Amino acid sequence: MPNAIVYASKHGATAEVARRIAAHLNGRARLFALDDTVPDLSSFTTVVLGTAVYAGQPMKAMKEFCGSAPLSGKRLSLFVCGMEQDPAKRDAELAAAFPEQLRAGAIATAFLPGCYRFSKMNMAERFIVKRIAKTSGDIDAIDDSAIAKFAAALS
Repeated sequence: MPNAIVYASKHGATAEVARRIAAHLNGRARLFALDDTVPDLSSFTTVVLGTAVYAGQPMKAMKEFCGSAPLSGKRLSLFVCGMEQDPAKRDAELAAAFPEQLRAGAIATAFLPGCYRFSKMNMAERFIVKRIAKTSGDIDAIDDSAIAKFAAALS
């Protein structure tokens, strides 16, 4: 049975990371964006959940999905996608994104770096990123080796 990769992405970085994870699974993955629809996961034994993190918090759609989706009995892998550099804060973001019950049963968890795409941000987001990250241009920190390592744990 193929793997389901369910993700919540605001500006596209998490969607790109999800696509790269799927590529490592050699066609054995189906992607589901948590935008307007809730995917039916009944035919999947392995489910990967991924969410973007902004200001230390996961996307609301993923939090709601984790609270209502029938994930019991699934092989779970979890990732967050963000730009935090501090390892302790990365761990905190992962903990904030997924309930302890899901994290404890997951076969793999990871903080996977994302990117800043100023062209996709609104004015307030650009202002915040400029102040916090001290940058005013796009930064691509997507790490293919970290993605490959995470995907390898799914086999």
